[in-house]
Amino acid sequence: MAWRLRRIRTETEFADHLRECVEAACVGETQLVVLPELFVLELLGALGEVAEGNVPNALAEYAPLLEAWIQTLARSHGITLVGGSHFAKGAGGVENVCVTASPNGSSRHPKNLLTRYERDVWGLVPGQILRTNPELGLGVAICYDLEFPGSVRALAEHGARVVAAPSFTETKHGYHRVRQAAHARALENHVFVLHAALVGSLGREPVPSTYGSAAIVAPNHPPFPADGVLAATHAHREEIAFAELDLEALARTRSEGTVTNWDDRGHGWAVEVSRTR
Repeated sequence: MAWRLRRIRTETEFADHLRECVEAACVGETQLVVLPELFVLELLGALGEVAEGNVPNALAEYAPLLEAWIQTLARSHGITLVGGSHFAKGAGGVENVCVTASPNGSSRHPKNLLTRYERDVWGLVPGQILRTNPELGLGVAICYDLEFPGSVRALAEHGARVVAAPSFTETKHGYHRVRQAAHARALENHVFVLHAALVGSLGREPVPSTYGSAAIVAPNHPPFPADGVLAATHAHREEIAFAELDLEALARTRSEGTVTNWDDRGHGWAVEVSRTR
């Protein structure tokens, strides 16, 4: 899903936006919905003036309420809802976390690798763990986490076949880094990557601009498309990408694909350094 930031004034307006987006995604036999990273930034409209460096602390106050909303929506629609990400207070400070909810409960997934802005301006604390649900075959890699092969490799080795990738990118450079990482992780691990994007603007920091679109990415192997894109939204628009995830076909690509990246991945490389004189 691509979520477009609205200029709101109340918590109720934000809750209505959340409900509308989830309801729009729940058509037919929808089982899984992914929201983007830090869509909670929209709630700044209900707070008025907040110093840039204090944004995480201010919005972390909404964490219990937001997580309750996500759990209620998952239960009422009978879906698994990957709740993008939001700020939450932990033992060491404020973290950027994703709550994944299903009718049976929920789990938190922290962002483990932080950008310079998240470290230096917001003072966020990095997570220390990856979580996957083998029963659902689902893992989460939040934005910058996706840019590192080891994150999705670890999730795939622990049963993830679908990786949700909530993201928030301000520029074309950032967007393409995340989207290209989605393709790389899908190819390397023979998984589906669901790239959700934040679009729109608050007209000021911390969201003066965004660039992004959402997509559902598969390995570049038959029977999937040659470019690996099962569905995608238009840039800058609030839209939903829909696709059926054929897990049996995904499994066949691991053993029968033109190339078998998963089996041939190796577990270490010997490197010889040659010096010319």
